[in-house]
Amino acid sequence: MNLKDSDGKAINFERLEFLGDALLTTIIAEYLYDYFPKAKEGTLTKFRAKIVSRTKLNQIGKNMNLIELLEVSNNQNYFGDDIHGNLLESFIGAIFIDLGYLKTKNYVLKKIIVPNINIDDLDSLILSFKAILIEWGQKEKKNIEFVTREAEAIKKKIEYSTQIFLDKKLLSESKAKSKKKAEEKASKIASSILKLNSRSMHY
Repeated sequence: MNLKDSDGKAINFERLEFLGDALLTTIIAEYLYDYFPKAKEGTLTKFRAKIVSRTKLNQIGKNMNLIELLEVSNNQNYFGDDIHGNLLESFIGAIFIDLGYLKTKNYVLKKIIVPNINIDDLDSLILSFKAILIEWGQKEKKNIEFVTREAEAIKKKIEYSTQIFLDKKLLSESKAKSKKKAEEKASKIASSILKLNSRSMHY
């Protein structure tokens, strides 16, 4: 992105994003450590991963309308969904540069985390339907097979199709613009059919 600030200087969003990502990880780790004094390291790590997942950060960035700061709302599709999470991390990095760590921490917790995440519900927040499905298969000694192929292009855009087989029988299928998203969407459908939830994941 070739953007400039009010003084005409180029803004390096990648550097701010790098800084914001590190800050967010640290702030969340510290917060969870205090909030769950008896939780083990593995549990805290999984909780943190749920909060800072790309999907969650994209959702929060979108809720905060950070895309409007770029004045490129009409071209949002050009950047893809990850622009929202990237902007959120860049925004946090910029706050740190201007105000320091303590004020950044307070802002992140009060304005970003509390309004968008119910900490007490982290245990039931699903991070990956595919992970749940695979773990269930291992636990129940079921054969789960993912078959992902490049689907027929629509308007010259590549799509991927994923089929999930349970003991050689087709369980679910879905399409998406990336292999990862196609597998996750198909896994979500399969998890719904099998009535699985995040309780299948061991903390």
